[in-house]
Amino acid sequence: MATKTETKTKTQSQSKNGTATAATGRKPSDQALQAVDVAIGAGPTVAENVRQTAETWTNSETRSQEIDTLQKRVQTLRDSDGRKSEIETLRKRLADELEKAETKGGDVRRQVTDQLVGQARKARERVEPVVKRVTERV
Repeated sequence: MATKTETKTKTQSQSKNGTATAATGRKPSDQALQAVDVAIGAGPTVAENVRQTAETWTNSETRSQEIDTLQKRVQTLRDSDGRKSEIETLRKRLADELEKAETKGGDVRRQVTDQLVGQARKARERVEPVVKRVTERV
């Protein structure tokens, strides 16, 4: 059975101020930040999901419930009528997880940026007096 795949491409256009924007209406710099945030936030999000899954599977009662849920999901995927709705549910879950990763990644990125800015200020405060003394001598 042949499967049909769709390829979606995003085009860029110029906005009123001359910067390129993608079809999503976001500037490339915003899209780059989003990609960085998702990549940075993926680790903590996966770790949280692994911890949650481990807790679920260690308790016998919740483990039985999870097995029942997974069996129902498999049956739904096997049924051609329910497959579309199950796939949509999985897509929604993926979108939610990506959004969660983006949020966490943005928080981590801002924290690291703040730390680096603080370290740079301290270094500048240490170096400037020395530079002033040296330049006064010359």
